[in-house]
Amino acid sequence: MLLSLPTNPKQTVERVLKRFNLSPEQHIVISSRTNAALPLNRSLSVFDLLSGYVELGQPATRKDLETLRRHAPSSGPTAIALEDLVTDYSASVLGKHRNVLAILVAHPDIDLPLASFLEMLPSMRARQYSISSSPLVGNNRVSLTLSVLQAPSLANLEEMFNGVGSTFLASLQPGALVQVSLRHAPPSFRLPTDASAPVVMFASGAGFAPFRGFIQERAAQKAGGIAVGRMILFFGCRHPDLDFLYSDTELKEWMEQGVVEVHTAFSRASDQSQGCRYVQE
Repeated sequence: MLLSLPTNPKQTVERVLKRFNLSPEQHIVISSRTNAALPLNRSLSVFDLLSGYVELGQPATRKDLETLRRHAPSSGPTAIALEDLVTDYSASVLGKHRNVLAILVAHPDIDLPLASFLEMLPSMRARQYSISSSPLVGNNRVSLTLSVLQAPSLANLEEMFNGVGSTFLASLQPGALVQVSLRHAPPSFRLPTDASAPVVMFASGAGFAPFRGFIQERAAQKAGGIAVGRMILFFGCRHPDLDFLYSDTELKEWMEQGVVEVHTAFSRASDQSQGCRYVQE
């Protein structure tokens, strides 16, 4: 498993700069803090600070809402809107993944200082990705399989919500350097040491990543003359022509070679998956 430390999408950072009337080249020095994510006594551009040190997309907490209420007008539409968010927190904030920035953009009359905004943000956390390749195939390289999350924001359909980690990785160019670390998977989530042992796998979407490595390893073992056990994969996605990963490349080859059997569940095309819409069916 790889742990990658990403950066916030550029568009999100630019929304913060616009909301607080800042330019990306402006430098600030933080002399005191209660948020350990913030660098202390260092001159840093606002753009770099917002890009890599704090999470901008996390849902607002109840404490955040109370802070916003203290900096908002005591009456009027904004006060009513914030009260509604507090009252219907689960549906209106958590359910719609509404973050502090989205609330500030929607209500320009909230007079929140930049320092208070920064203190409200959690530290940028590392994202975890399962390695989707086997060391038996190119032992000096690893592959990752992931879905890039880019969809209309549930809080404001006119804006896009971009996944932090996936958007960051998708934006990288060949040769880019990325800060990562390796974490071993738990012993219970590895292929059996006995290559003849049967394996049953359940996955949906990019959750197929570690199993691609498993199947790739068994395929390499079989090609090397080792007797391998039966592998069965139950895989779910939306549509066979949309997100059935590797279906027309490696997975197809492994099925033809008798390495793995695949049973599918297409949520938007159940007529093509024996009536099953989800893996659990």
